[in-house]
Amino acid sequence: MSSDVAAAKDAVVVLDYAKLVEGADLSADIARAYGPDGIGLLIVRGIPGLVELRQGLLPLGFRFAALPNEVKDRYVHERSSYSFGWSHGKEVLKPGQFDEFKGSYYNNPQYDAPAVAPALVEKYPENYLPNVWPDADFPALRPAFQSLGRKMVDVGLLVSAQCDRYVKAKLGERLSPDASLERTIRESRACKARLLYYFAINEDATPRTRDSWCGWHSDHGSLTALCPAMYFDAEPGAPEPGRQDIPVPDPDAGLYVRTRSGEERKVVIPKDCLAFQIGESAQIVTGGLLRSTPHAVQALAHPASRNISRSTFAVFMQPDNEEHLRAPEGTDPAEVRVGAFQPGMTFGDFARATFARFYNPYA
Repeated sequence: MSSDVAAAKDAVVVLDYAKLVEGADLSADIARAYGPDGIGLLIVRGIPGLVELRQGLLPLGFRFAALPNEVKDRYVHERSSYSFGWSHGKEVLKPGQFDEFKGSYYNNPQYDAPAVAPALVEKYPENYLPNVWPDADFPALRPAFQSLGRKMVDVGLLVSAQCDRYVKAKLGERLSPDASLERTIRESRACKARLLYYFAINEDATPRTRDSWCGWHSDHGSLTALCPAMYFDAEPGAPEPGRQDIPVPDPDAGLYVRTRSGEERKVVIPKDCLAFQIGESAQIVTGGLLRSTPHAVQALAHPASRNISRSTFAVFMQPDNEEHLRAPEGTDPAEVRVGAFQPGMTFGDFARATFARFYNPYA
């Protein structure tokens, strides 16, 4: 295996987009990022058009969150358990504590109305209902959301092809025929994107723990794409930020991952790059060869937090809900003991059990 372009900064593997497109063998880098000693995350640089797409979407997180509550409430989608449209205060940050510091807009970045049987829509409304767009009140969101979301899925397919090459070489015939990560993502009608907005904390009332802006968790899907965050400076109630894409005023704030040894390590995604995290479903179907990593977001400390908010965008690439999650033959059960997973589950079963841990359907 060769690795002639990858570089690592603070132990984060960095891949060149051009090499992914060429199909160069980057298996050694996949092993270093996602294997037993990796951090479950890598970065891809040199993606054409990414900077412009990021600039086109992330400020919309600020602008939508600044709309009156009666406008935003039109796009709260209870039937999907808040898995489409606007959500705020429904997610459990940690046991007994609902997340009032973060709002998000969910939709499928690829398909406004996935082509699946009506029975599946009824069974899995959280994934297969049509998208909810605020076109009447905020028409800019749909094109910007879909353009960046589709770009992130396209790059994710290139990363997933490298994962398949590495896994197949290691597992051979032990690998289930339906375990291809690239096929899973390419054929899925259930990918979900989330435009996140973290509200400014203007009072010194919240402990600045590692998980004060987003609790520790591992993603339950196959592969998650992360866009570099954008910070804003604005007076309370302002419809537009006074300044945007500003430097982070608190160097300890931001995304953290927990390594295999238990170390908490901050990860900085450069503005012209995307990060890709392995999810629990990929860990299951590869028998732990690819491993998910817990991660959290630490809030800004007061008084640096005053009037400073944050927006980012994540795309969760995951199987269709009826796909079974099968570990390779002979896998140690400990390797697939992740999250809410139980052997025999479909992805839909797994997703629903996971979702129940983080959302209160009666809130």
